[in-house]
Amino acid sequence: MTAHVQNPLRRPDFTPADSPCNLFYLRRAARAVSRQYEAIMKAGGAHAPQFSVLFVLSVAGGLSITELAQKMGMDRSSMSRNLQPLQAQGLITIGDEGTARARQVSLTSTGQTVLQELLPLWRQAQSQFIAQLGEEDTAQLIALLGRVALMGSEET
Repeated sequence: MTAHVQNPLRRPDFTPADSPCNLFYLRRAARAVSRQYEAIMKAGGAHAPQFSVLFVLSVAGGLSITELAQKMGMDRSSMSRNLQPLQAQGLITIGDEGTARARQVSLTSTGQTVLQELLPLWRQAQSQFIAQLGEEDTAQLIALLGRVALMGSEET
């Protein structure tokens, strides 16, 4: 006689934490890292994702909203929403010329100043993360996350 084993997915108390769900663990880790960076970056009056946008624009120069969204790994609609507070604060400009999909986003001089003020805080967050995880594990994590990020851009 064989004992019937209940499928764990059918248990009423089953959660993604009960299984090695890749999405669950990646999102949980992302939230933990975001909280850590936010705690440090808030001293500069900006959120960590805002810093990332300012940094990308500083390095890449003016980009269309679509190009910026691609570099950030976001969809265009989410990027447009995330740019509104930065524009309202005078940190970026969004050009009016061209089609809506080709509007250029640029860093203002105020945005460049704020970015320079945020860089020491970002470096502090980076150092804290590396101290907690270790240099070797951090390097491995970055390499693996780079590979994971490319998975979303492959055609299936």
